[in-house]
Amino acid sequence: MGNLILVVVGTRPDAIKLIPVYMALKSRNIPVKLCATFQHDHLLNQVFTLFNIKPDISLYLMKEGQDLFYLTTALLEQLKTVYLSIKPDYVIVQGDTTTSLCAALAAFYLNIKIAHVEAGLRTGNLQAPFPEEANRKIITVLANLNFPPTALSEQALLRENVDEASIYRVGNTGIDALYWVENQLNTGMLATTPSLLNLITSCKEKKQKIVLLTAHRRESFGKTLVAIFTGIASFLKKYPDVIIVYPTHPNPQVLAALDSSGLRTAPNIIIVEPVAYHDLVSLLLACDWVITDSGGIQEEAASLGKKTIVLRAVTERTEGIMSGVAKLGGRDAQSVETTMLELYNDQQTLMPRSTIYGDGTASTQIAAIITNGMNGAAQPNVITNQCL
Repeated sequence: MGNLILVVVGTRPDAIKLIPVYMALKSRNIPVKLCATFQHDHLLNQVFTLFNIKPDISLYLMKEGQDLFYLTTALLEQLKTVYLSIKPDYVIVQGDTTTSLCAALAAFYLNIKIAHVEAGLRTGNLQAPFPEEANRKIITVLANLNFPPTALSEQALLRENVDEASIYRVGNTGIDALYWVENQLNTGMLATTPSLLNLITSCKEKKQKIVLLTAHRRESFGKTLVAIFTGIASFLKKYPDVIIVYPTHPNPQVLAALDSSGLRTAPNIIIVEPVAYHDLVSLLLACDWVITDSGGIQEEAASLGKKTIVLRAVTERTEGIMSGVAKLGGRDAQSVETTMLELYNDQQTLMPRSTIYGDGTASTQIAAIITNGMNGAAQPNVITNQCL
């Protein structure tokens, strides 16, 4: 099969950001296959169910207690077998996951072209986020096509002497997925899980402030995550009108920090199992503000006009900080509590929706650029969105 494109995903963020690209390629009748490594298991399946997508290739690599050494070796070996079997012309990866790194490296070893979606994000610190900062820098060295979401990420690539002809600023494909899910919710094609909808409705009726919390960064595991949770718990004791909804991450380190900090027993925190993506969007739409260490949620919250406390010392999504929709909350208890108090007293937590991370057309732009290039057509580096 000529001109075959392989899209590789391993985590929920991978799937959220690359399924729109996969669907855009299919709409152009381009030969394309979807490979799921299942670096994450049920979290990834939730996204496939949401988009009514079934992977063409499933590797089922996830195992209990997996570490980066296991993932890297298993991914390289199994992706080598996949690539030799189907012989793709292009492999598409996104962002900075271990699956994306290994998918790109395996493609490089076999002289297969690589397209990197969400390229150019940088903090300048290899330890924050760890190992993601190193992953995305390595992928940049290997990639033939780079799709930075914003002008700042584009400039980062140019500073690293990436060939300008390989760079196309298109916005973030995650915003495409966000807007699609929001539309499905608004039109009744998707429905918020009843228990979550009842929780949101109850909080609104009681005029309680709803805050969405997500926290799972590997570099925060241990004392840092305990300190972050301790600051949140201290704030909650003083402000009972704030209700935090926390879809927990299944990692044992996160669960241990919840217990050590006392946050689990705070009366005004509601800890739920990991939620499906459309329920996460429902929470983003309903909440008053967001507390997160997630890169994707920083983008989604800004796109919906929700102010965000970033539970990190640095962020590669500096556009949110610059625009005032996001604020670094630090990684110690006092800093986190202080920043939460500032946002609690802020009378304008809801901001206008922003296009700093994309306008919802990134996937169609990427599909056009890749297919035009494979067909030999010239593709100018034209910017069609309003990203910073």
